[in-house]
Amino acid sequence: MTRTVLIGKSRRITLEELEAVAAQDGKLEIHGSADETCGSFDPAQEMMSTDSIEAALQDLSVEDNMSTANTKSALILLANFIAQNRIMGGIPDKRQLNLSCTAVIAHIVNSCSGSSLKLPSSSDAFFFKLMKIISSSPSCTPIVNHLNSISKLVVSALDRIIPLSIIALSTYQIGCLTKSTVIDALAALSIERGMALENINVDPSLFQDSNYDLKRPHRGMMASASVLRVCIQSSKFAEQNKTIESNVSSTRSAIIKASIESIPAYHGPAADVIATSLKILELECNCFESMENSNKHDNVTKASLAKMNPTIISMTCQTVENAVRILLEGCLTRMGESTDPGDKSSTSITNLALDTSNMVTKLYESIGKEAVFNRAFILDQNKIAAEVIKKKADEKAAKAAAHNSKPDAATSGKDEFEGMTEAQKKKILKKRAEKEAKAAKKKKAKSSSGAGGVSIFGAGSLAIVNSLNIDGSLTSAKIAEIEEIIGKLLSGGVQRKPKIAKGTRDYLPEQMMIRDQAFQIIRRVFKSHGAVEIDTPVFELKDTLTGKYGEDSKLIYDLADQGGELLALRYDLTVPFARFLSLNAVGNIKRFHIGKVYRRDQPQLSKGRYREFYQCDFDIAGTYGRMVPDAECLCVATEILSSLPIGNFGIKLNHRRLLDAILDLSGVPADKFRTICSAVDKLDKEPWSEVKREMVEDKGLAEDVADKIGVFVVQKGEPWTMYKSLMENAVFGKHKGALDALEDLRTVFEYLEAMGKLQYISFDLSLARGLDYYTGIIYEAVCMNGNTQVGSIGGGGRYDNLVSMFQEAGKVTPCVGVSIGIERVFTLMEERLRQEQGGSIKQPNVNVLVAQAGENMMVERMKLSKLLWDAKISAEFNQQENPKLKYEIANALEREIPFMVVIGEDEAKEMKCNIKDLKARTEETVNQSELVATLRSKGVIPVGCEFAAEMMK
Repeated sequence: MTRTVLIGKSRRITLEELEAVAAQDGKLEIHGSADETCGSFDPAQEMMSTDSIEAALQDLSVEDNMSTANTKSALILLANFIAQNRIMGGIPDKRQLNLSCTAVIAHIVNSCSGSSLKLPSSSDAFFFKLMKIISSSPSCTPIVNHLNSISKLVVSALDRIIPLSIIALSTYQIGCLTKSTVIDALAALSIERGMALENINVDPSLFQDSNYDLKRPHRGMMASASVLRVCIQSSKFAEQNKTIESNVSSTRSAIIKASIESIPAYHGPAADVIATSLKILELECNCFESMENSNKHDNVTKASLAKMNPTIISMTCQTVENAVRILLEGCLTRMGESTDPGDKSSTSITNLALDTSNMVTKLYESIGKEAVFNRAFILDQNKIAAEVIKKKADEKAAKAAAHNSKPDAATSGKDEFEGMTEAQKKKILKKRAEKEAKAAKKKKAKSSSGAGGVSIFGAGSLAIVNSLNIDGSLTSAKIAEIEEIIGKLLSGGVQRKPKIAKGTRDYLPEQMMIRDQAFQIIRRVFKSHGAVEIDTPVFELKDTLTGKYGEDSKLIYDLADQGGELLALRYDLTVPFARFLSLNAVGNIKRFHIGKVYRRDQPQLSKGRYREFYQCDFDIAGTYGRMVPDAECLCVATEILSSLPIGNFGIKLNHRRLLDAILDLSGVPADKFRTICSAVDKLDKEPWSEVKREMVEDKGLAEDVADKIGVFVVQKGEPWTMYKSLMENAVFGKHKGALDALEDLRTVFEYLEAMGKLQYISFDLSLARGLDYYTGIIYEAVCMNGNTQVGSIGGGGRYDNLVSMFQEAGKVTPCVGVSIGIERVFTLMEERLRQEQGGSIKQPNVNVLVAQAGENMMVERMKLSKLLWDAKISAEFNQQENPKLKYEIANALEREIPFMVVIGEDEAKEMKCNIKDLKARTEETVNQSELVATLRSKGVIPVGCEFAAEMMK
């Protein structure tokens, strides 16, 4: 089916469309409304015939001409350039002529079949010969005159269009092989050949995920290695070569072996480079030079073209050429041929583009040649293996026939079914028939698998071999066919063992129950303080997040550029909240937010540090009394942590302005405050000597300045004791920032003492909190094992200036908040539950299991379950039709379900049922109408009422 590609006003052309018309049988049409197009103008009927075009082409010399595909590609971009009204676009009476020119060029492209349409690569010569083709038709005189009047502008545009069209077409063509990893699938055949030949002996273990997914996680290499693995999987040689030592017989063999074994190392990066170049070139194909002085209607020759800088095309040409060169050298090396792909001496962009185009052609030819070579080798080896197996099968059949021809003395002349009943005879014959049918089916499957039913190579490799043409030609249809084979192989899940992304985890049902309990506790505390819940997108504009986290900004997860907004996954919930406040006029607000955040940190799963994790944030935004919101945030944190079953905890507290005062008094330059703060913040994990070394050696701080900092930051203790010591010793003198900070701390200590929460607080001058946006009080919650700090489980502070970054100048929205690191809390809760339950964290997910005594009681079980569900009692029944009661009881005991409700035929007739208390080991029969009341009297609590029941106790 012929593909139609539209060009014209507001119409972007893709590289796929460019290739469809330039290298295949696609057709161009002009896009636009009736008043914008050529109206009734039809160049095929009114101006130019196909015969006149062909005749004009025959009169042209063919020296230094480009290929037909490259010529068509340049004409397409030129036609689209003119159709966009870029030349003389500001002159109304010239627009119709521009559209007529576009129609003529499109007609030339559509009319020329085969390889007749070839124009030079020089801009001047290209334009000159194009004009000769158009002027061959007398009725095209207006168009010829128009183009001659703007010839300098067209030639100037062609300086960029010609090399761009050549490199764009070539890059798309090689991209067809690399983007779908077809080139890897074809290279896998060389791996099969390399494994089969003793003098090369390729090691298949080099392509395993341990080498590319774990040790060298380059995306392109991983994709290449995955395809290679699925193709050679189940190959006889892949299994053999795991244990055979390498026996390379020559330097040439060693070079071939190294080239084959490193396929992912050069295929992967080359594919990535080509994929990036495709995006750049497609965008460049839709960028056009603009007119200067085009408002001078009286003298159009004075108009000039503001040419685009060709750097992008030049750089992309060189990048693509290097990638193609690497792929070509690898292909030639695998076949043991010369690896000199050609000269790199071209200097002009057009010549460089032509060299790349020729190299792509040579790469296609070499890959096709390699495919033919490997196809013949694999089919020959399979044929030899089939003959060997056939010979063995014939020998085996001959022996069996000789054995069967001998009469059995014991059964000679007797009926083998003698003494059997007719039923026994039928059973034996039925089994024999089934066995024979199975053997016949197996034989048929073998015979249809190719090569006489024998395959000593990988299933993927054999599928690709069977799909190849005898001449190895790689048409678009053939590439699509191989791509489909690869897709089926990869979708089968055989390319590697499934694994979870680094720094993430799956939650099992019993773990989800723990998480749900934690969330319920946290939500109750938030709501008890009058907080309202909000939500924000999991991703934000990248510039919303950058510059807010100090040195930790490098941990932000960027999302791949899809040609639109630059986005990133949220790092925390605080910056999105600040953006939320700037966009929504909510006034004073006390909010909580529970959601996932993402950090490209080094994960420590055993300590609950992940790359994807939940945060539970509580923030107060707006104008309130001094330190009142700060005290409530700390109160919320202590209530949550004391309610969660995680053991002892403490909250370290400091003030950012106090820390800044320490650095100021110690002599730290102002531009080093934040970077020195991040070093100080490590004192909870590293000794002072290591922190000092980082300050001096890594961050360039004077040693005496570091020593002055050390005098302060090693101090910590009970809040009032520390406060009085600092005030009495006047260690900060009259430093205004320090005195204001100490007054804030005095006030918050007083409020916390009034709310009975000061016992959890430790005044710690080393606490820095690495985030740039903190402006006042800061705190961090840690889990304690005796006097030992196990790890951070929450933190927060005041950030008065963060919201103003998103607001109009001069507007400030004071904020303070606390965040609970729930993943680490989950870890602590799991550990505690395992200790309590002897290593298990299982908890019953229902209170009642409904079972049957007898058969065909499914409907009765459903009715009882509905009765319990209507009463909000958690219950379930086995969905097997007739489960045995003993297995039902065993299942309930294993899952620690406290009660069973059992119904039999007699109970069903009397509208009764039995209640088994599995913990108390008691049983009683009750009317079905009394079932709910009886269970409640035994302590079964309706779903959602667990907390209320606990409070009632």
